[in-house]
Amino acid sequence: MKLIFLSQDFYTDYSQHSEIMAKNNRPYACFTIMIDSHLFAIPLRHHINHPFAYITVGNCGLDYSKAVVVDDPRYISSATPTIDSKEWNLIKAGYDVIFREFKKYLHQYKRALKHPDNPRSDIYLKYGTLKYFDIS
Repeated sequence: MKLIFLSQDFYTDYSQHSEIMAKNNRPYACFTIMIDSHLFAIPLRHHINHPFAYITVGNCGLDYSKAVVVDDPRYISSATPTIDSKEWNLIKAGYDVIFREFKKYLHQYKRALKHPDNPRSDIYLKYGTLKYFDIS
């Protein structure tokens, strides 16, 4: 359980992918979680308006739909993010829920990959970022 920033190497390697979140001069703090031998970075966001997230304060929280794989150590910046202590305490206290919910999201995403013609699959495949990574 760690907060990270994604490195410039990550953004260089994945810059062509439109759904990966990137803002000039403002990196996203990400919460890391290991599932099925992959290290995922789940970004902290504001204005989340969908159910695939762990909400901390208001409409802020961890956005599962924008998670990326950072198995390559080059993809993790040496800079250390800081976030509001209230938000961090909620994330630490909710670790078991986050793990369970994100694992369920991964399962549903993999199911959507197997059934792309199902209308319910679109919500996972169209705007999500996992499509850019091999997580089989």
